[in-house]
This record gives sequence, structure tokens and C-alpha cells, in this order.
Amino acid sequence: MPDFARVYSFLGSIFDPDTSGHLQRLKVMDPIDIQTVLLLMRNLSTNLRSPDFEQHCSFPYSYGGGDHVKPEGMENHGSPQSGHLPFLVTSE
Repeated sequence: MPDFARVYSFLGSIFDPDTSGHLQRLKVMDPIDIQTVLLLMRNLSTNLRSPDFEQHCSFPYSYGGGDHVKPEGMENHGSPQSGHLPFLVTSE
């Protein structure tokens, strides 16, 4: 059984700009935890590439009758057509 506290702690640290050494931390994890991390990252990558994600991404900016201005450059983030997914960690 994966140690979900450790898995989600690791995943959270990936998005923390003040944290480094992710590969070293991953290498010392139990194999089941490594597999779980990789599975969840693959799932996140798939979800971010989904056309449905683009709709979710634009929702907060359209809520409230146009009171919010969409930040410059956000129109292509997460778009499958652009091929650009910010903060996505890929492996070979």
C-alpha cells in the first residue's frame, strides 16, 4: 500500500519554487510510492492536455460578468494546440 502522505507531500513539493532535489528524493522512495507518484503525474499531464481543462481554466476569468481581466498570455496555457503546459515536469 502506498504511503499517500509521503506521495502527496512529494507532489506538493514539486510545485514549491523554494524546494529542490526532487529527483534525489524520488530515488530514495519505496518502489510502490515511486509508481504512485509517476501514475499521478501522468494523470495530471493527461488532464492538463484535455480540452475540458481549457474550459475549467477560463471559468474563473468569465465569472462575475467580466469584472476580472484575464492575465496576459493566459490564452494558450494548457491548450493542446499550443503544446505549452507551464510547470509540467517531463521525464524521458
